[in-house]
This record gives sequence, structure tokens and C-alpha cells, in this order.
Amino acid sequence: MLIYLVEDDNSIRELVAYTLQSAGFRAEGYEKPSAFWHALETQLPDLVLLDLMLPEEDGLSVLKRLRTDPATRSLPVIILSA
Repeated sequence: MLIYLVEDDNSIRELVAYTLQSAGFRAEGYEKPSAFWHALETQLPDLVLLDLMLPEEDGLSVLKRLRTDPATRSLPVIILSA
């Protein structure tokens, strides 16, 4: 299972990715939504973990864009927030 994590806080992103990888998941972290969108062009994940407060665009905007695109409309998303 491939999980994309969009989190701008480096320590949180690394901790969550490490924990997921230790549990046997493939996890890739992205600091900015632009890097996440670029990764989606290459491969769709099985799950997205999404922070609300992000640079460039907020997590709700990212979620709205995912839901309007037929390719990602049904992609599971979990929102993480402090």
C-alpha cells in the first residue's frame, strides 16, 4: 500500500513516514502541495494523509481539487491537524 503524506512540518512528516514504513507501508512525504501534485502525475497512492495548514494552498483546497478530478475523486483521504 502506497501512502502520500502532505505535511509541511519536517519533524512530523518524517515521524509519520517512518512509523508507516515501520508498519510495512510504502510512505512518501511532501512538504508542499506542488510536490504532491507532481507526484500524483506519476503514481496514484492508495491513501493520502493531508495536513490542513500548508504553504501554497491549504489542505481543504487540496481536498476540493482531489474531489473534482475524476482520477482522484474516490481516493481515500485522512486529514491530520494539530
